[in-house]
Amino acid sequence: MLKSYDVCIVGAGIAGSLLAERLARGGAKVALIEAGSRFSLTDRLTNLQRSWITGTPLWPWEMRGRDDYVDNSKDALGYEYPLNQLRVKGVGGSTLHWGGLAQRFRESDFETYTRYGYAADWPITYTELEPYYVQAEHEIGVSGEQNPDDPPRSAPLPMPAFPPSYIGKLWIPVLERQGVVANFTSEARNSIPYRGRSQCVAYAMCRTCPSGARYSADFHADLAIRTGHCDLFERTVARLLEVDRAGHVKSLQVTDIDGRSREIQARFFVVAAHAIESARLLQLSGIDRYLDSIGRYLMEHWYLGFGGMQEHQLYPGRIGFDTLESVHFYDGKERFRRGAIKLEFGSGHNEPIAEAMQQGLAGRQVQKLDCEQFGYRLSLGAEVEHAPNPESRVTLHTQKKDMFGDPVPVIRFVLSEFDRATHDSAARIVQDLLTAKGVKDIRPGQQFGPGGHHMGTCRMGNDPATSVTDRNAAVHGFDNLFCAGSSLFTTGGARQPTLTIAALSLRLAEHLSTLG
Repeated sequence: MLKSYDVCIVGAGIAGSLLAERLARGGAKVALIEAGSRFSLTDRLTNLQRSWITGTPLWPWEMRGRDDYVDNSKDALGYEYPLNQLRVKGVGGSTLHWGGLAQRFRESDFETYTRYGYAADWPITYTELEPYYVQAEHEIGVSGEQNPDDPPRSAPLPMPAFPPSYIGKLWIPVLERQGVVANFTSEARNSIPYRGRSQCVAYAMCRTCPSGARYSADFHADLAIRTGHCDLFERTVARLLEVDRAGHVKSLQVTDIDGRSREIQARFFVVAAHAIESARLLQLSGIDRYLDSIGRYLMEHWYLGFGGMQEHQLYPGRIGFDTLESVHFYDGKERFRRGAIKLEFGSGHNEPIAEAMQQGLAGRQVQKLDCEQFGYRLSLGAEVEHAPNPESRVTLHTQKKDMFGDPVPVIRFVLSEFDRATHDSAARIVQDLLTAKGVKDIRPGQQFGPGGHHMGTCRMGNDPATSVTDRNAAVHGFDNLFCAGSSLFTTGGARQPTLTIAALSLRLAEHLSTLG
């Protein structure tokens, strides 16, 4: 006899894991479906060596056949989009390798059409989401302080901010002379011990964080399992939602990596499988026949950077994360002509080796350049908004199949003239500030570099013609199907999406609890 659940959640990233823990803690029976594996904290140093020190292009969680995709973005971006180096299939999702910045979207990000005349307003406001931001900050553990430029908050952050980095301190007087306001960053890493996890011990390898001080969502997945009300199905791929004509999901068809198939029955189903795979599952299930917006409005955060040489040697890389940023150029009259821009003042990582490789140098030539330039290079980066565009999207390939015989996803990022205006404005700002800092021989480091923040494809909205879910994340026309995660985003702003993902999931958990 099949076991039936109250809620079946597809995807054990931060959206699915937080949702599973909150529902299971309330007594609901939860099935948590995850295509990838569980990765032990004790394996993180090994993964770090493999992925960062040796430069191996494949992450430990990538599996050929299961994770194949086709990219049609090269004409727009100028390079092949590295999806499998940016997304993660595993318990914890992309928080297994994220940078750890945990930021709220600004009030304007929810109202870009009303305020600036582009994109679309979210069906919810910042004020409505604010209490769930508070919950999210306490659930995952965020260090920081309320900055003058931050949107209003109803409760303080649970941990104090990290002090500014060595490089950050060097930027502060320059910014003050230029009249640019800088803020402390908010970090999902512990400045003090928090919820059984240690404080940051400065490994400076934050993407993998061997100490566990930086939050990853496997923490909440484990809490959900410990309640006794959550069953985790790892290395299990969701392939098809069985739906009837009345708009009701009857079951989910899944297959594990070893080829065993099964059916998962539940009262409610939540698709939280990342912006790419969430859209793909709905398309594989034929739901795009009713909602044309499924897969559309795919967004990213595009990064650009410039760097150059300065007179005095610095001491870069003392910590592995940013402590200073600026939203000085985020809003204002310029946003009628371009999107949001956020400046990020890094911890001073050196770039000569990467530059030498781009020049085709090798061996002793690279070593010589590294020794000559180490500590003298200074760079500055910007995160820029990608305006939603219906032609930027995920579709199913007509011929290529994955290891289960299902069509692989095709991704296509499109850049509009509005996006290019945002990029050009950010480039001017970055170069002007580097010049004010006294940096010479300024050169571009990356242009339209990917942030790995995949948003949209199942976006929220009031109109089924231009959105996939309503304000409560329920798929239009279905009585028991919901979405969670960054696929819901109506717009993406220019701030990291993780905290907003978490807040939306906690809001959805509350809504599902009211449905009985």
